[in-house]
Amino acid sequence: MQRVRENGSEFKGCMQSVQFFKKGLQPFLGTFKDGTLHQRLISLFTQIKSLDTLAVRGSRTVFGGLQTAAGQGLLNPYLLTSGSRLEGVLRQAVVFDWASGLSLPDFEGQRVSFPAGATHLSLQIGYSSLDFTQQTSSFRSSETIYLSPADAGTIFIPAPAPTDTEGMQVGVVLARFVQEVNGQFYPLKSEGSVVMEVVGCRL
Repeated sequence: MQRVRENGSEFKGCMQSVQFFKKGLQPFLGTFKDGTLHQRLISLFTQIKSLDTLAVRGSRTVFGGLQTAAGQGLLNPYLLTSGSRLEGVLRQAVVFDWASGLSLPDFEGQRVSFPAGATHLSLQIGYSSLDFTQQTSSFRSSETIYLSPADAGTIFIPAPAPTDTEGMQVGVVLARFVQEVNGQFYPLKSEGSVVMEVVGCRL
């Protein structure tokens, strides 16, 4: 029974951490729906929690696991959507740096497989600070850029302003295929039209 209680306590902690993590990324996560994300995060955070070597069984936490290199390695990179990674969609390299932002060296729009109805691919990066101890978070995002099949050259998205909350720093990228109509951009609803993934995490 002791082991059951220990497992139950840690599982409850994982569930709370998943909810907190999703809340911290809500400005991006709230723009699309993925019915598989919650369960996938529970599985991920359970693995991360098990890497907490400082706490005794029954008291291990997700944040404890994230303080290890192995735990951070499970979160970064992590695909939050269910389809392809950004590099697979772009078919070219993506470079991330905390200080400068996101860049696509030698981008060629013609290499991207634009789905039917899409005129552009929107790209945006966000920084979330997650204080797992105090359960506080903050989020900052960059401007959105729109890339068409005709675009080429080095593409650069400057890093957003630093967040004002202590704790784990998580960098994410959000890419969506959109359709331009009279100067307005409308996200496509088709499967695989959105990509969100973690591109960096640090304490």
